[in-house]
Amino acid sequence: MKQDTEQFKRDILPLQPTMQRMAESLLHDEEDAADVVQDCLVTLWSEREKLRRIVNLEAWCITLVKRRCIDSLRRRHPTVQIDQRTMSLAEEEANDAEERLQLAMKLVEKLPDRQKQIIKLKHFDNADTEHIASKLNISQSNVYTLLSRAYHSLKQMILEYEKR
Repeated sequence: MKQDTEQFKRDILPLQPTMQRMAESLLHDEEDAADVVQDCLVTLWSEREKLRRIVNLEAWCITLVKRRCIDSLRRRHPTVQIDQRTMSLAEEEANDAEERLQLAMKLVEKLPDRQKQIIKLKHFDNADTEHIASKLNISQSNVYTLLSRAYHSLKQMILEYEKR
C-alpha cells in the first residue's frame, strides 16, 4: 500500500496542474474544473493497479480529464424562462421560415429542367457532385456550371421578388 501511495505521488500528482489547465480550458470555470480533476484523481487512485500497464500516463490522464469534462458539459442544462412574447416571436419566425421555404420551392420550379434537377439533387437529396454527374450522365464540371447558373438565376428571381 505504501508503495502504491509513493508511486501515485511520484507519477500522478505532478500531472495535476496540467489536468487542471485542461479542465479549465474546456469548462471555463475554475471550480467545476477542480471538481473534475479531483474526480479523476479519485478514479486514478481506485484504478492504480491498471496504471502500471499504461505506457503514456500523461496522455491517459489528459484523455480522462477531457472525457469527464465532456460528460460535465453534457449534464449542464441551461434553463431559460419562456414568456408569451418569446413564444409568439418563435411562432412568427417559424411562419417566416415556412414562407421562405415555400417561396424557394416556387422559384426552383421556375428554373430550366436541368438546373432544377441539379438544385433538387444537391439541396433536397443532399447528393454530392459526383453522384449528380453520374445520375444525370454529365461531367462534374458541367454540374458545377449548371449549379452556378441556377444560383445566379435564383438570386435574380429573389431580387425581383423583393422589389415588389
